[in-house]
Amino acid sequence: MKPKNNETHHFLPSGEWEGFYCYSNSPSQHKMSIELKFANSVISGSGVDDVNSFRWNGTYDLEHFKIKMVKKYATHIINYQGDIDENGIWGVWDNPEDISGFAEFGGTFLEKAKVLTHGGFHIWPKASNSESKEASREEVKESKKLNELFIKRF
Repeated sequence: MKPKNNETHHFLPSGEWEGFYCYSNSPSQHKMSIELKFANSVISGSGVDDVNSFRWNGTYDLEHFKIKMVKKYATHIINYQGDIDENGIWGVWDNPEDISGFAEFGGTFLEKAKVLTHGGFHIWPKASNSESKEASREEVKESKKLNELFIKRF
């Protein structure tokens, strides 16, 4: 059995991370506070956001710099997939729950339900205060870029 050593790649330090997710129809950022462990291509951890507390589980591939994670709340799960780079982890999320049961309501209701089932995200290792101020200035620009990405992917 392989020992459970922390990842040594500087893009994926185990410890405190922060970031946000957005819904596909809005650049509004929903903040996340996260504790992550990266070891032997496996991600585990926990966090809290404006929905509730959650657990993370997933895998990463440093050959292609890709990641797949599942965010597990007490009531539901959210799938995350994305890219790893010097700015952290970013990509798209979706709720795998089937919304076809809402089809009978049709129209606007169904469209609103679809919007709430996917979006984008960006998380990064928690920075020092000076680094944090610079990151805050970039978040608004980043939300707009993520919104464009969602439109292209969905």
